[in-house]
Amino acid sequence: MQSISNLISLAAGGPSSSISLKEIHEAVVRYNCAEYLEPLSILLPLLSCHCDGAMDLIRDCGLSSSPKEVLIVVQEAIEQLQSHGNDEEDETEDPDPDIVHRVIGIVSLCSPAISRSRLGKTTALKLCSPMLDHICSLISSASPRATKDEGRALITEVARLVKALGDWAPTVAIASDLVQIKVVLLRELLDTTVMGCASSIQANLAATAVESHFPRFSFKSAVKEGWQEGEKAMLDVQVALTVLSDSSQANVRETNSLSDLIYLAHSTPPAPFTPSALPDLHRLLVQALQMNLFLDESLFLLFRILTQEGTDVPPNVATSLCEILSALASTHLDPFVRQFSLRMLSLTLSRLPPPPRLEILLKLTTDQGFPQIRGPAIGLVKEAVLEALALPAPSARLNPFASPELLRVFGGVLFRPNPPEFFSERKTREELERSLELLRIVDCLSFYYVLLQRDRENKTEVRSVGNVRSVQSSFLRPLRQFLTEHTTGQ
Repeated sequence: MQSISNLISLAAGGPSSSISLKEIHEAVVRYNCAEYLEPLSILLPLLSCHCDGAMDLIRDCGLSSSPKEVLIVVQEAIEQLQSHGNDEEDETEDPDPDIVHRVIGIVSLCSPAISRSRLGKTTALKLCSPMLDHICSLISSASPRATKDEGRALITEVARLVKALGDWAPTVAIASDLVQIKVVLLRELLDTTVMGCASSIQANLAATAVESHFPRFSFKSAVKEGWQEGEKAMLDVQVALTVLSDSSQANVRETNSLSDLIYLAHSTPPAPFTPSALPDLHRLLVQALQMNLFLDESLFLLFRILTQEGTDVPPNVATSLCEILSALASTHLDPFVRQFSLRMLSLTLSRLPPPPRLEILLKLTTDQGFPQIRGPAIGLVKEAVLEALALPAPSARLNPFASPELLRVFGGVLFRPNPPEFFSERKTREELERSLELLRIVDCLSFYYVLLQRDRENKTEVRSVGNVRSVQSSFLRPLRQFLTEHTTGQ
């Protein structure tokens, strides 16, 4: 069947061939002649080929050709990529644009070739260990270059490889080697791939969850088209984890690493949480959010935890979370992440007793590092006040948000401009349009109006003569003068 190999090599080399790789693959399947394909001749050209049918023919070879010959080609392909990688480090060559595509092909070949190999005098560990180590290293260097589709495809292929070898190893390996293969080699390969390609998953966990829980959360859906493909890739990962754990449940283990955090977020069915879930996951969640990594998974887990009844939220955990969430709500480029982070900030604060809640809100409303959060934080103060005013009288009297302490703490923050000289400075129209302080002042006015309307019993003493005069002199009167000066002639 030398002619088939020639046709494949010609079709893989460019558009000059009279027959396509897809047509060749269909003919191979139709006439059941995959065993006659020559891996030593056709695999290397196919690994670099993006044409339809190339990956199908690679799989045909992996499943039907001599495992020994397939693994020879795999080793040669790995060495080529390693050599190219060394040249890139020496800056003697440009980055290989096909590296991820070729790694995907190599992984798809290894799964059937290794599991069909005759061990002879070697062991299962000696057969697969060097190859899995090399593949893991290649994925580590190649994954940052993966497109969304390539990242998902690589996750899928590695998950299938892990499942296949996880099923194969117990039939051929001794007990000590089996532990090394499954717990070390295969788990490390899976972790490396999922971590490296996490930005490609994009399963929209957070957006889907929040839209189902808060239908009015956003006027425009943040769920992006094609998220199902990311979900499918992670379902394959769950199957692989199940094989590695030797149980009917995916092995999420104790959540000790960022890869465990990703697996936990994508676990199907969703893993149950204990009341101590937030303290237990706090370190990893903070690490992921601070590094701006795995935001979809991290925010989704945080949402699930905070919307579960009985969740324990210690003040020290809430304080560090609020610092990170306020930074995300202030500066992240994605509008959904900003909005969602603010909602998580609200949920975190709602779980706290009044004193630490008041302390955190005071920090947020006076934040110098992220002035963008000062306005939205006033809305969070408003939420706390409305909750407190709705409490029965005995509880409300003990709550600082429904007592004169509210204005003692926040009066000098909310009813004065920041900076203090804001009202006395003349500003251009462009400066006003860019001003965060003007937006904050609108939030302050909204808060004052709601407080006057809802505090009918004057629990906060918002209607006391002293407070009314203070707000008039420090805030409302200067604001009127400022508006009069800046609206004249504009």
